[in-house]
Amino acid sequence: MTAMDYVHAEEAYTQAISLDESSVKAYRGLADDYVAQERFAEAEAILIQGYQSTGEEVLLQNYAATVLNGVVHAVNTGTLDFAAAARCLDVLEVLPGNADALELLATCAQRLVVLGGESKLMLDGSGQAGNWEPYAAFMDRLFLLAQAGGDAYKEIVAQYAMLKASRVYMSISHADFYRSILERAGQLGIAGTERLLACLDRQGEVSAYFAPMFAEFEAQNYEAAKAFITTQQYSAIRDAFINDTMEYWQGDSYVPVTKEAVVFLQTQEGWKFSYVEDDSLAPPTGTIRVLAQTMRDLDVQRSSIEYAPAYERGSYYPHVEYEIVYWNTMVSGIATDNTNVVSRMNYRFAEKIYTASGMEANMIYDWGGPNEKRKKE
Repeated sequence: MTAMDYVHAEEAYTQAISLDESSVKAYRGLADDYVAQERFAEAEAILIQGYQSTGEEVLLQNYAATVLNGVVHAVNTGTLDFAAAARCLDVLEVLPGNADALELLATCAQRLVVLGGESKLMLDGSGQAGNWEPYAAFMDRLFLLAQAGGDAYKEIVAQYAMLKASRVYMSISHADFYRSILERAGQLGIAGTERLLACLDRQGEVSAYFAPMFAEFEAQNYEAAKAFITTQQYSAIRDAFINDTMEYWQGDSYVPVTKEAVVFLQTQEGWKFSYVEDDSLAPPTGTIRVLAQTMRDLDVQRSSIEYAPAYERGSYYPHVEYEIVYWNTMVSGIATDNTNVVSRMNYRFAEKIYTASGMEANMIYDWGGPNEKRKKE
């Protein structure tokens, strides 16, 4: 070994182990020889073999140091991923509560889970730490360790459950998985999971409520919006935003609903969510927007919905969006005779064509319904 003749040193250590399987020095020497040759997996294997043969915990300590040095190397070279971070779990599974492994896990969390106060770990296509499947497998192992290891693991689990981020992005297809993560974290006594779970449940309710309208709009059945925007439930959603009484769901003016992704926001009131409309973060597969601002005609609040169809990223123009409004038409100035008229609620339909140079609207002011035709009274 001193002469760096690693091939002959390997032969000598191997022979020594064959002569005395209880020689701690031989196992450690062979492991050092493997490390010098960058044969790290073999170094780890011989240390585990040595521990099983001798029962000497010092070989487990050498195994832990070898494994964790590899993780540190991944951190320092910017090659860290969940497969590398999971090596810390390998150590904890044979040395529960190992302080070095726990400390390194916390360091890994700062690089894998939260970047700049945001987590995009469960946002498909984001590129943060690969994709969510390795994270899911990692969390299964971490929870098993935490259930047996007690309080030493709570802070680590909290970081990997993403409760330390101010903004958590998630593809909606991963909602059930995320719910299971939060529920398991809550069972460990980690604070803050209840509010985030309630927020996640509310998002699920909203997505389910708007799902039929996405289907209607995608079938180009825009008339279905007439009944939808005059229901009590839709009006309650609109009024809750206007009166600032909406729980969990956050939005302003025209509030988007999408099918692809959501972001959970840490606010002064606790966790809230909003839908991701930015096509650089999620595929633009269609957006519904709810009118969520005061807009009154002769003291009657409008009810309005917009639909932006799907489009290819990078090919937005030309793009057609649709708006359906239920409003007081007399105030709009559509009545042809200003004498002896009364205000009437009716529908308006707008087709908005966006090009690189601007927007052109094709308006149908009276769009069906019982008050389409008006007469003097």
